[in-house]
Amino acid sequence: MYKVSIICCLLLGLFLALSSAYNGQDIYAEPNCAIVEDHARKFRDISDPTHYWVCPEGQEKADYIQCPDNYAFMEQQQNCVVWEEWKWVEPYTK
Repeated sequence: MYKVSIICCLLLGLFLALSSAYNGQDIYAEPNCAIVEDHARKFRDISDPTHYWVCPEGQEKADYIQCPDNYAFMEQQQNCVVWEEWKWVEPYTK
């Protein structure tokens, strides 16, 4: 029973350490505009390539922008491209 308690505590500690290291830009969810320095940068939405995020200067919450019809966002180009040019790029996480 003692070993189970220790293992549970270690797992809980590991979970808390990983969750506190979370940074919005690392998982391609809504970026944390409070730490964004380049307000011209666009952030991809990994779950929906037809949208991207942008943090206008002085704004705490990011804008969620949709590409035009038949376009998808490519982070490397920082622009929406036609679907024929769009390619999946493995997400970068720190």
